[in-house]
Amino acid sequence: MNIDPLTGVLGAQINDVNLNDLNQHQINELYHEICVHQVVVIPDQSLSPEEQTRFSHLLGPYSPVPFVEPIPGYPEVIKVIKKESESKAFNFGGVWHSDFSFLESPPAFTILHALEVPTIGGDTVWTSNCAAYEALDDESKDRFETITCVHSASASYSPKQQSVHSGLSGMDIRTSTEAEETREHPLVCKHPTTGDKSLFFNGTYVRGLKGDGINSPEDELNLLIWLHNWTTHVRFTFRHRWSNGDVVIWDNRSTQHVAINDYSGQHRELNRTTVAGKIPSS
Repeated sequence: MNIDPLTGVLGAQINDVNLNDLNQHQINELYHEICVHQVVVIPDQSLSPEEQTRFSHLLGPYSPVPFVEPIPGYPEVIKVIKKESESKAFNFGGVWHSDFSFLESPPAFTILHALEVPTIGGDTVWTSNCAAYEALDDESKDRFETITCVHSASASYSPKQQSVHSGLSGMDIRTSTEAEETREHPLVCKHPTTGDKSLFFNGTYVRGLKGDGINSPEDELNLLIWLHNWTTHVRFTFRHRWSNGDVVIWDNRSTQHVAINDYSGQHRELNRTTVAGKIPSS
């Protein structure tokens, strides 16, 4: 594999590889590079839903996708699509988040395959939660070890959000009262492969905080805002301009991402699979 870093913080492009024809050494190397670079871009691929599912299994077992119905006949593949006629609709993935961090065991990897992307716009931006942790002063690192994040899907998938999602006619998103359930994970987590520490935080699914120095709702809100602004600062980010055929794989344990909604009147269609992770731990 030819591996070229894309920024000084995160992201790498892998060339001269066919995801439909990998040997075990290449699979092991690819797994390692995803964990180290946090986001990898693999251009010029052509994967059917069946082939994408098979490739995903090389990296690990399937991770469940709540609230979003899969492609008919392919229970592990969801379609991320916004049609050219839906310019006023909400952009799926259009807020900073880490995929399904509200689960007991959030997904390790997400795999997104571009089928048809806009000629202009529709980029995705990732931020490194590892770099955000490393840039903290020692006092903050010690304090944040005591903080627990309360994760919930309520802001995205509770029934009151159904009208937001219904604007995307090509996706079947079904909100539920189950989105109100909460799950607690440590703010500072250790990556199971690299051993690197990160701030396991995102402003969409983290709805509350507990721990040292949080003595009032005002303390909690102030730290939520600070963590969002800190972890999404431009110095920790990588922005990808999609091309048809791109496969991008990212590590949800060490990143957040956002899909930019700047392609009004254009079609954007990608297929997504997810790979299971473990319960986050410090």
